[in-house]
Amino acid sequence: MTDAPPSTLIADQTAYAEAVQLALDAAAAYYGDGTSTLDDDAYDRLVRGIQAYEAEHPDEVLPSSPTGKVAGGAVVGDVPHTVPMLSLDNVFGAGQLVDWAASLERRLGRPVTVWSVEPKLDGLAIAARYRGGRLVQLVTRGDGTKGEDVSHAIGTIVGLPARLAEPVTVELRGEVMMTTSQFEDACAKRRAHDGTTFANPRSAAAGTLRAQDRPYVCELTFFGYGALPHPDDTSEQAVL
Repeated sequence: MTDAPPSTLIADQTAYAEAVQLALDAAAAYYGDGTSTLDDDAYDRLVRGIQAYEAEHPDEVLPSSPTGKVAGGAVVGDVPHTVPMLSLDNVFGAGQLVDWAASLERRLGRPVTVWSVEPKLDGLAIAARYRGGRLVQLVTRGDGTKGEDVSHAIGTIVGLPARLAEPVTVELRGEVMMTTSQFEDACAKRRAHDGTTFANPRSAAAGTLRAQDRPYVCELTFFGYGALPHPDDTSEQAVL
């Protein structure tokens, strides 16, 4: 394992400007209609290349650069989150992982003896709000403080039933994504409709979640990772 993060090599100022524009276009497409041709890894490599070039040429940094921005290109929306929805941090190599673990223990004030390691799901973070056991609203992460209302997608996401077994008021948070079979089915439906296809599952999931006027429906999957009481709940309900 190396501590040098893989990135796109940028040779000069012209290549840097082109890389910045490519990153902006990819983010706008992903957060817009989900047509970005860059998957998550390719986008991250591109941004790391931009960061590396800017570190060596601080006088050439463009105001439009995606570095240092939270969810650059995200459609913020107007639905406030009950609690900020944060994004994942990145580390590359054993050394960075050790440093990150040490910083976490400092923040916690105690050593961490057990870790949970899971595959990264490549989709779109979402908050699903249930009131009295009924799914009433879906909100994207947006910029972390406010997101888009995508409640029109209710009923198309496996793992998010219209009603829960108990009449609880709760907000479930997780990732909306496409499985391999769902992605293949979505591509087949799109080809049959207009002869085109989706670039990758990440873009397909993002575009499908936001789509309201497609003549075909593509199935999505929800993978939950957290829950918290909804602010409308006045009971002493505990966090699940």
